[in-house]
Amino acid sequence: MAALRSTFAVLIVGLSLLAGCTPADPAGQPTYSCTPDDGSSPYPCHKVQYDAKAKEAALYAEAEAVYRKFFAEDERINRVGGANEPTPVILETTTGRFQTDVMAGYRNLLAIHGTATGGEFKIAWIKRQPKDSLDGSIVALLACTDASSVQMGARGKTPVAGPVIQYIGYFVRDGAALKLTAARSKVVSSC
Repeated sequence: MAALRSTFAVLIVGLSLLAGCTPADPAGQPTYSCTPDDGSSPYPCHKVQYDAKAKEAALYAEAEAVYRKFFAEDERINRVGGANEPTPVILETTTGRFQTDVMAGYRNLLAIHGTATGGEFKIAWIKRQPKDSLDGSIVALLACTDASSVQMGARGKTPVAGPVIQYIGYFVRDGAALKLTAARSKVVSSC
């Protein structure tokens, strides 16, 4: 019976070689280096794991680029006092509930004649959120933004310092584009 099993195993390996398939790491030893999502020390991994990590890293890089583009447009809209309709950049970087929520905020700025002046809108840091998902998102980023040097004001009101906000942005594919679809946020004292 043992001879039959080993003959069967040799036959399977032989057939896979004829079909053009080879084992991923013939020696069984990992020959690649993978870095964990938290950025800690790299660890040995196999090609399949390495390829998956590279694909994941590309998705996070794309999400960060989308977020930074949205953030710059959000600052611009806050400085001009709001918007009635989504700008091309807002359409390019947002969708769903997130787009609805930010547009409500921009329309409110118009209604109260609110603007942001002076200071700087800063992204203090961005971190990956690999185990977090909302509304069918495929990737999530945790970010902390600091607008405390900015003066936020409305007609007839005393301006106040802008907020420091920590939030998780959730991204989905909308056609070929990656877009923000939802967010959870909270005001914090510092980043």
